[in-house]
Amino acid sequence: MTNSRSTVLLLAVVFLGAPRANAAAQKAGINPQVLSLNFRDNGHHVQAKVGQQIEISFGSMAPCDPQVSSPAIRLESVALIWPPNPGFGHRIYIFDAAAEGEAEIKLLSTSCSSPNPPETIIFGVTISVGPATGRRSKPYASTTLDQANTTPWDSAWANLLKDARQAFRPSLPRLTAVEVQLVAGNPGPASAEVTMNLLNPKGEIVSVVSKSVPADDCDHVLFVFPNGGLQVSPGQVYNIQLSGGSRFGWKYVVGGYPKGAASFNGKPLLLPDTRSTFLFRTFGAT
Repeated sequence: MTNSRSTVLLLAVVFLGAPRANAAAQKAGINPQVLSLNFRDNGHHVQAKVGQQIEISFGSMAPCDPQVSSPAIRLESVALIWPPNPGFGHRIYIFDAAAEGEAEIKLLSTSCSSPNPPETIIFGVTISVGPATGRRSKPYASTTLDQANTTPWDSAWANLLKDARQAFRPSLPRLTAVEVQLVAGNPGPASAEVTMNLLNPKGEIVSVVSKSVPADDCDHVLFVFPNGGLQVSPGQVYNIQLSGGSRFGWKYVVGGYPKGAASFNGKPLLLPDTRSTFLFRTFGAT
């Protein structure tokens, strides 16, 4: 998710996406607890509640991951709208309002490693997070468990250098998030990017979500889908596909989840006559 871009590209950042105040989400029947922001909100001060999902939509990728000034707001995932327009990727930064407090979110146009680069902010918004409404204290996208591999792990894992997939069958009509269990299996940096593709029953990519995963906190990695989640067909076979180089491994077990198997580079993960499954959970909504 972190890379460099020229000033010319930054000038291509434009307003796209849903109108503020979530009117589009309400019309579509999507959970209205999502706070949708875009370039029109630059410089504004907005309100959120603990557990609320916050999405900032841009018409092109910013040069760096957003800077967040306090743990009240946590970057959860970055989603690429799929299929992308040629030469013009539309990304949505997905945040969790994790705790009461105030945080400023900044997108910068210069060095990603500099903590205080002068006059380089291309977008900034301040979010005040108040107490949760009622009993809601977690992101709505991850509150309803759908599918899960609950078999205890016994130290086996596969790297993410090749095509690692896990098949599953959703039972809810909307898929809101996917969680995978990883291990920092090889030496490397303190964090690394992991990308999750969701493939439909035809084997087509329907969503791409990525995030920077810290090596010391990779056991349960949550990928959140934007816009209230994806419409899926209950009972049909979908696939979770992970990529991320050699730093992390995806934990797997022999046997396990009964509604879908693991594959590696298009073949069974282990021997052809040995069924295995990666460790994962999916979350959904009606």
